[in-house]
Amino acid sequence: MNNALLYYLRSVCLVLLMAGEGHAYAQEKKVQMQQLIPADTAKQHSLKADSTKQAPAADRPGQYEQYIRSSADLEIDGLIVDKTITKIGRDFYEVFQRGWEAPPGARNFTILIEELPSRGNISVVSLSVNEDKLFEQPLQPRYDTIEEVATYMVGVVYEYLMNDQLNKQLEAEDKKAYEVY
Repeated sequence: MNNALLYYLRSVCLVLLMAGEGHAYAQEKKVQMQQLIPADTAKQHSLKADSTKQAPAADRPGQYEQYIRSSADLEIDGLIVDKTITKIGRDFYEVFQRGWEAPPGARNFTILIEELPSRGNISVVSLSVNEDKLFEQPLQPRYDTIEEVATYMVGVVYEYLMNDQLNKQLEAEDKKAYEVY
């Protein structure tokens, strides 16, 4: 019993010593690296790193808006989210996805295809773009009907995104300052 306790204490001490040596080694390497790099270069590098991580100040609204837009560009565009339950909904999703092609220049949109529970063989399918519900209709389990409705909805969503893009352009033009002659 006494030998087991002694062995345990030796193990703990050894682990602590190794951890302390590793920390001391890391500190020593850090000091060596700081001595190798000139002070001016280290300050400039740290300033550049800090400036790239921070958002522009509020006193420069143009740069702030540009920062927000560029951060939004990093998001994934054009997702089609499938929240269907039955084969009817899955068939609708597959036909829609096969026929879907985003309009040129359309950005920051998500298409959500949901299926709501219903009685009998009928399934209620809804389609939303950016949380705007464009379509909700009960569908029968006939593939030709599902295919026809899904193909029609591809056109509706395409047109919706084109109109949305046009409206954004018109709003941006209204915000521009007019020249005074």
